Amino acid sequence: MGDVLFRRYQESGYIIFFDRKSGVFIRRGYSGNDPFCNLKGPELLDISITNYCKRGCDFCYRASNPLGQHMKLVEYCRLLEQAQQAGVLQIALGGGNPNQHPNFIQILEQTRKHSIIPSYTTNGQGMTEEIYRATKEFCGALAVSWYAPYLDAKKVISECKKYDIKVNIHFLLSKQTIKEAIRLLHEETELLQQINAIIFLNYKPIHSTDDWCLTDDDNLQEFLDAVNQIKDCKIGFDSCMISYLTIVEPKLISETVEFCEAARFSAFIAEDSFMYPCSFMHDTEWYGIDLTKMTLQEAWQTGELFLKMRNALQTPGKQEYPINDCGECNQYPFCHGGCQIFNINKCRKGKER
Repeated sequence: MGDVLFRRYQESGYIIFFDRKSGVFIRRGYSGNDPFCNLKGPELLDISITNYCKRGCDFCYRASNPLGQHMKLVEYCRLLEQAQQAGVLQIALGGGNPNQHPNFIQILEQTRKHSIIPSYTTNGQGMTEEIYRATKEFCGALAVSWYAPYLDAKKVISECKKYDIKVNIHFLLSKQTIKEAIRLLHEETELLQQINAIIFLNYKPIHSTDDWCLTDDDNLQEFLDAVNQIKDCKIGFDSCMISYLTIVEPKLISETVEFCEAARFSAFIAEDSFMYPCSFMHDTEWYGIDLTKMTLQEAWQTGELFLKMRNALQTPGKQEYPINDCGECNQYPFCHGGCQIFNINKCRKGKER
């Protein structure tokens, strides 16, 4: 498997350039515009290989716990075969705490053998020398969650520096944590110089209260001002932050913010082998597609849930929480109505449902 991939998607009207070693990824439509989706299959899969986790965080959108189940290795390898056939480029392993899966190193190795680049997010627990070595050999990068008291995260960052592993911080942004985000950006200069990027993830109220959802207030503006001053590392946001970022969009580089790719270029598979456009659909009223009864590519191309999501993302006013002004808003090409699953968008001028 070479480091550089150039691929043409004739039916979908675009080309990609992917450097597996550096992580550089470029997608360009034939017309010069951004393509809407890949008709063949996802470029990225987010796979929960376990729902096991000992932290017991009350904000966890998966309600992960010490009784969480593991995906069997044979089932993961079956899905890998289908992912390779569908043209998947990258798999982000999650959970739970994925590195505590009993076959984690084998999972990394098998993923790479199928010409797919794995990455993963850890809470910092259960990391070993063997896992760091396997990460260096097989992975594009790893991310560590930033949770108080931050000792596990700091240790992972230190070890990644020793093993020369690209490491990102995943920071869950909510009313409860936004002041810590501001402190981190202002005060942890030496730490930020050791990482590749901080990715801010908007809080989603699945198994916990919606009182923690972000609001457009002075703390948010102070946070965004701090983001614009950072020079020590890259800054990224998950697509659920996109409607908040419209207020500072001209100041942010295009690589920092991406429109939601769920059902367009990415999909999620839970440890029970059910597939969804987005990981945040799991444990909600949305019902996933059973990949023991349908192939990954069939689910992507014909699954009702995927077709519905694409329609919602493509048409103003079709999102799950419609906003009256989307059709006339000059930010719609950037925002596309925000999150399609939760009413967590900055704009909330909704229609009667």
